[in-house]
Amino acid sequence: MGLDSALIKVLHELKLKIKHGEGMDYRIPALWDTFSYSGEEKKQNEDGTITVNPYRFFAECIEKNFLPLMKDNNNYSLPLSKIKKEGHEKGYIGGDWIKKSNVYGMQIRTSSAWDHDGDRSLEVKNKFGLNDTGTFIKTLALLPLIKRMGFKAIYMLPITKNSTKYAKGEMGSPYAIKNFFEIDPVLKDNMLNTTTVDDEFKAFVEACHIFGIRTMIDIIPRTSARDSDLILEHPDWFYWIRKKDLDKYHPPKIEGFEPFTKAEKDNIEKIYAAKEVKEHLKLFVPSPDKLDPAKWESIKERCKENKNIDFFQLIEEEFGITTAPAFSDCINDPQPPWSDVTYLRLYLDNPIKSAKFVGKDQPPYILFDIIRGNVFKGKIKNIELWEKISDIIPHYQRNFGIDGARIDMGHALPSELEKMIIEKPRQFDKDFCFIAEELNNKADKKAKKAGYNMVIGEYWWTEPRIEEGHFKRMIYDVAKLKVPVFAASEMPDTPRAASRKGGRDFSKLSVVLNNFLPNAVPFVTSGMEIFEVQPMNLGLDPQPDGRYVLPKEDPFYGKLAFFDKYALHWTNEGKEEMIDLIEGVNKIREKYLKYLKVENFIKINSGDDSTIVLAYKLDGKNEKLLLIAANGDFDRDVNLKVRLSNIEKKIGEKFKDAKLILSIKDDDNAYIKNNNLEISLPKGDVKVIIIR
Repeated sequence: MGLDSALIKVLHELKLKIKHGEGMDYRIPALWDTFSYSGEEKKQNEDGTITVNPYRFFAECIEKNFLPLMKDNNNYSLPLSKIKKEGHEKGYIGGDWIKKSNVYGMQIRTSSAWDHDGDRSLEVKNKFGLNDTGTFIKTLALLPLIKRMGFKAIYMLPITKNSTKYAKGEMGSPYAIKNFFEIDPVLKDNMLNTTTVDDEFKAFVEACHIFGIRTMIDIIPRTSARDSDLILEHPDWFYWIRKKDLDKYHPPKIEGFEPFTKAEKDNIEKIYAAKEVKEHLKLFVPSPDKLDPAKWESIKERCKENKNIDFFQLIEEEFGITTAPAFSDCINDPQPPWSDVTYLRLYLDNPIKSAKFVGKDQPPYILFDIIRGNVFKGKIKNIELWEKISDIIPHYQRNFGIDGARIDMGHALPSELEKMIIEKPRQFDKDFCFIAEELNNKADKKAKKAGYNMVIGEYWWTEPRIEEGHFKRMIYDVAKLKVPVFAASEMPDTPRAASRKGGRDFSKLSVVLNNFLPNAVPFVTSGMEIFEVQPMNLGLDPQPDGRYVLPKEDPFYGKLAFFDKYALHWTNEGKEEMIDLIEGVNKIREKYLKYLKVENFIKINSGDDSTIVLAYKLDGKNEKLLLIAANGDFDRDVNLKVRLSNIEKKIGEKFKDAKLILSIKDDDNAYIKNNNLEISLPKGDVKVIIIR
């Protein structure tokens, strides 16, 4: 790769600046030092950190971990499918590599954040002039740990430039996208001067590919920041209201509709007949270029002359208007408007099915039907916007070599636009993977037909409800789906597993089980491996006081990583046990992966709802069956008896003995007696057993 490699460029500058780090008491979590850093200034601190020279530390990280694996003839900034040639089974569809992967989800600005100068606050520029918040360069130090745990793909929350206008929290939401094609400058590392944030993201992707880890990003094609950069180019692509009406703006409440009802063709007339909707429509005004073309041209000229002008502030001040906040597409959803984002105008006219219910002079507006572009389509496609949206992923493929993407709110896009978004990337990389943001298992057929490789699914909701039987029932439901789902007890939007009933025992139980669920892809949210309890967001399944699970004296008490400056608790006690467990169970999964197919899956009756038994037929001469047994009751122990004669009939094999290969409670009580497998399961235990 030589000098063409962004990673080599980063290494070169870090080594040139090692003297800049001399004498700094720059601290990092000891867990980040996976490669036995050799700097003379290295010092173990009582708080679970080590003191390092940051320039030397990250340079040595690159030299020890990545350089030995680099091959001169490989361009690691290409998608991994173009670097390593893989054979595929019959029926393989491009992007189906996800089915055999396990995914580590992270928000870059959070996962590698740390209070390096020890002042109990996180800064984009701390007293050393360096980043406390996470960057691509600092995240390089986490990759050896992620690799050690056995993950094959990294999914990143949005890395694109986000807005701080009407921001929630200290940092603003990563989903308030100001520019689809620019990377968030907050992720630029202050250690480096000669590289751009693009160079640094490219270096990160190269490092992942060197390790054989695929990279996936999140794209947000349905909404944008209220002050999107696109406004200056096309204000008519947005919806506008008077700024003075912001306080009265909200999704209209409509009598006679149950909460969370969707707009459909059979209820659309009733929606538009509602008084609240008629009042809502009066709030909208034309875009600024239509209101006063001369004034609009003046603003554009001033912005050309001075790039530092806040064009959106000028619009609000001189026109007295602002973009309309987005809100849920569900009628009578109690959520307030999403103050930091607005919808993009996908059609330049009103939906065909509802146009007759509004006057000809009605300015463009947001309503439950408008949001659902997949159902309520107009006649005039905003094709220039569609082309721009459908080029977001190809931009990140061409420039950085990403391997996959999750499409946010893809279900609310017109099918033609969704098709463009999915087809274009596969022209560049036929093995590109797509994840659908579908939280309903029943969307499997639709997602497969649209070209997605998998859906998010519902495990994040059912796993914490293992004792009620929801998890057990879903296992057998998921096995029948047309595409896989994520096997996860927590997601970036949900409460943390370690904060649920069972706490750390539940975290450990779920991370083992998730590696063996049929038709599912194991997913771990960054922080789960260290028993993080604070949620990143409260968007899904929020719990009472769920924002306040940390001790009040914790500097991150009440903060949410989606919006605030937040660092994971990398020095938590007991983390090594969880990391070792994830590593161990992933090695078992890897060894038996070719057998973890739906056609090899054997349904076993295990009695009560909280006792789970899974089994897969093996084709080995000595090993006949892989069996996983779990006790999801965190209050009582279970003694389980599995009748093997029924399984023997199903697979045509005779069993002789049982070999325990994993138990999270260090209990080895599992044996065959009178053709029954007898298993002792302490509360919260999982056992992985080979039947021979």
